[in-house]
Amino acid sequence: MNVMTYVLLFFQIFALTLGVPVICGLVVGICDQLFNLLMGRGLGRGIIVTTSLIGTPVHELGHAVMCLIFAHKIDDVSLWRPFNNDGNLGFVTHRYNPKNLYHQLGNILIGIGPVFSGLCVILLCMVLAFPETLRGYLDTAAVMVQNGEGAGALLWEGFGMIPGIFTEWQDGAIPLWGRIIALTVMLCVSLHISLSPADIKGALGGLPVYLALTLIAAVVISLLGDTAMTATVNALTLFSAAAFALFMPVFICAALWLVLGLAVFLIRKLFRMK
Repeated sequence: MNVMTYVLLFFQIFALTLGVPVICGLVVGICDQLFNLLMGRGLGRGIIVTTSLIGTPVHELGHAVMCLIFAHKIDDVSLWRPFNNDGNLGFVTHRYNPKNLYHQLGNILIGIGPVFSGLCVILLCMVLAFPETLRGYLDTAAVMVQNGEGAGALLWEGFGMIPGIFTEWQDGAIPLWGRIIALTVMLCVSLHISLSPADIKGALGGLPVYLALTLIAAVVISLLGDTAMTATVNALTLFSAAAFALFMPVFICAALWLVLGLAVFLIRKLFRMK
């Protein structure tokens, strides 16, 4: 077995385990940046601060919960502080033993913790307020994942939830005010899932340990033979596709903000032309 086999398996394991949450954080971050650019500094900042009342606590709790899971010492937490000089809407400061590999590994998930906390809150809102839309999508997505359909097909199916969310308003099983609150929470949270430079820097602190563990896993699985390698890649591919399907409501909310920003930008351009 040549070296390229180990290298290929190493990158497959790495991409299929961390790829989806990292990509989600980066894509949502890009959407947020474009939204701010389209809305303009004043209006965009106003919306960011307003939605931070809900979104920032969820973001910071994502960091804090991961700190607890990986036994980091939390020194200070601010879930919401909109009026400050540094521009940060919240923070979590923590300490760990740099000689402890478990603590080091935790830096990755602590850094991207807001991606998971945001996903959990958005899915909970979908379950409570738009259960039929979510159930229909997940049932279809499960079949698509089992059939090995790609990200493009899942993305297309996921955006099909948007009409379902608005047509489900007609169902009186859940009060209208409940659906409005749930959608508001979803949109607020989605605007604050994106990872800050400090989040990314912190996550990179655990990357060496994760890369070392991935390398060890790739070598061990390679030594077990082609059958083990194929089974591992297939299982991780299935896991990654399922994770991507779960993140679709997050992508949808980010896309809705982007559409709003584009609409405001075009309206401004139109009136300036006149």
